[in-house]
Amino acid sequence: MTPWLHFSGGDYLIFETWMPESKGAIAGACIALVAFCILERWISAFRRQMEIQWGALALILQTQRTSTNVQYVDDKAKDPSDAIEEGSSSLPITPARVRNRQRLVPPFIPMHDITRGIFQAVQSLFSYTLMLAVMTFNASYIISIVVGLAIGEVLFGRIGRLNGGRV
Repeated sequence: MTPWLHFSGGDYLIFETWMPESKGAIAGACIALVAFCILERWISAFRRQMEIQWGALALILQTQRTSTNVQYVDDKAKDPSDAIEEGSSSLPITPARVRNRQRLVPPFIPMHDITRGIFQAVQSLFSYTLMLAVMTFNASYIISIVVGLAIGEVLFGRIGRLNGGRV
């Protein structure tokens, strides 16, 4: 391994058996890295899209739970007509409705959160694999990774984005 930027072959790429030495083998490795980077950007866009859908489903679930979870404060009478006494000059007392506080953190939904964890693990695996390719100091690999990430972002960067890029 040469500890400076170079274009020569002979560096191990990810696996011991994948050591491109000829110019054709290096070009094939660069094409594979570009495809790998495009796939990484697709997974990132797919995860963003799923986060939006999971957030909407969690919000629906949360509003359904809070709408059925209304409590009454008045413990004397549940019916406003029961609060009127004979000969009383006061107005009828209506029970006050109290809603539970909004949650700051969405509820734990195993189907969403386990899948989110799997997405994170796969994205981490892709990122560390690309990091190992960059650590070879082969300039053609680095250029291929940058170009592949740029192509992937052009293709999939708009997916899963709301409000001008803010999710």
